[in-house]
Amino acid sequence: MAKKSTQNSTHSRAPIVAVMGHIDHGKSTLLDYIRKTNVTEGETGGITQHVSAYEVVHGKTHITFLDTPGHEAFQTMRERGAAIADIAILVVAADDGVKTQTLEALKAITESGTPYIVAINKIDKEGASVDRAKQTLAEQSVLVEGYGGTIPCVALSAKTGEGVDSLLDMIGLVTEMEELTDSPTEPAGGYVLESSLDPRTGALATLIIRSGTLAVGDCVAAGTHLAKVKKLENFLGESIKEAHASSPVRIYGFSTVPSAGEPFVTFTKKKDAESYCEQASRATQAKMPAPVITHEEKKFELPIAIKTDTFGTLEAVKREVEKLSTERVQLTIIQGGIGAITENDVRVASASSHGIVLGFTVKVERPAQDLAEKLGITIATFDIIYKLSEWLTEEIIKRTPREHIEETVGTIKILRLFAADKGKQVIGGEVLTGVARKECSAKIMRRSNEVGKCRIVELQKDRSAASEVEEGNQCGMQVKCDIDVAVGDVLEVFAIVER
Repeated sequence: MAKKSTQNSTHSRAPIVAVMGHIDHGKSTLLDYIRKTNVTEGETGGITQHVSAYEVVHGKTHITFLDTPGHEAFQTMRERGAAIADIAILVVAADDGVKTQTLEALKAITESGTPYIVAINKIDKEGASVDRAKQTLAEQSVLVEGYGGTIPCVALSAKTGEGVDSLLDMIGLVTEMEELTDSPTEPAGGYVLESSLDPRTGALATLIIRSGTLAVGDCVAAGTHLAKVKKLENFLGESIKEAHASSPVRIYGFSTVPSAGEPFVTFTKKKDAESYCEQASRATQAKMPAPVITHEEKKFELPIAIKTDTFGTLEAVKREVEKLSTERVQLTIIQGGIGAITENDVRVASASSHGIVLGFTVKVERPAQDLAEKLGITIATFDIIYKLSEWLTEEIIKRTPREHIEETVGTIKILRLFAADKGKQVIGGEVLTGVARKECSAKIMRRSNEVGKCRIVELQKDRSAASEVEEGNQCGMQVKCDIDVAVGDVLEVFAIVER
């Protein structure tokens, strides 16, 4: 049972704001300006590949920002950010307008029912047009204020800072309209924003508190995962004794790595938290679907083990891997986990000679590398999501078994028989379609039925040797056949093509 309050007074609370939009439209740069730090340079490749949370103060208003990745692989993170937030900021570049991930972010926002503000960024750039950006939004039925609608809109430059204060003021106005409240004496509740596995401290998680107060000594239960809060850090990494609604915090000591997006609740007694986790475990097992047996055509299977630094990143990498399956190749994720690549990951992948171990922003333990070399298992690590996709696409092409198919290159109608000797015939014909080609094989078609096969060993055009004879021309041939051809037969000439 969660701890009970001695009183139940409510207070206004700070808004949780998710910043969303297309990759390279300036979301991280906007947050950089607001909090006067520089995360973009710290992120590998200049791409935010994790959801990050930051607290800022504007005047008397406290605001918690969630920075969500723009790359398409991180759609689940964006959806989670929109669902957790009180307000969303949809960032659209003034020189680029609405793009693919803009639409994905907009879909996540509207499906979650979260009120949002449009921020038209990069107004300082050459070729920028706020009106054109508004027009591309209108084409997607997003009508902003002053353009036939009621959705708040602020034009700004995250680079120079122009318009940023107006955006923060607008967040304050929307917050007042939403009338966000909290009961600080109640037990804390909220969501797991991100989770990871530290080799020294074990499983840890970043939480966003939606209500109540979380303190050192509390027990946190997130689904089937349990943590006794022995250490609590704010978004700056500073140790604190307690945290309140809308605050992002990091806690250590989870029994296992919790899933990002999992709701959490707080208890004063560990046995109550354990009981909650047991009930969650039974509920999860009851929801597990029965296996479905299908009879699809057999595909070449490429088994992949994945290790990443955080749970949210694991989701994104899995999504990126799964979408690369083709008609002939099935990418099967045989294991996914958090932390460094170990010998066990290599052993799991070695169940198939085609196994691959993918790592994303994680290290490879030396014994794992040695074992992989011994077993011939490929380990590949990356720190930028699109480079992982590019490498895996090339690897799929290299590993896909080649099939040899017959490709028709021409048809020849037999007009005359000149000589026959020991399985070889000298014949004359006319190329009806395509080309006749020396050293190609051909099907012998008699009244539309295949009666045998032959190979063109010699070819002539106008009594001169030729490698090819084109459509509409007559030719002489010496063919090696398994049956005798007859006048009126049609040879379907084919080449063997590897695919």
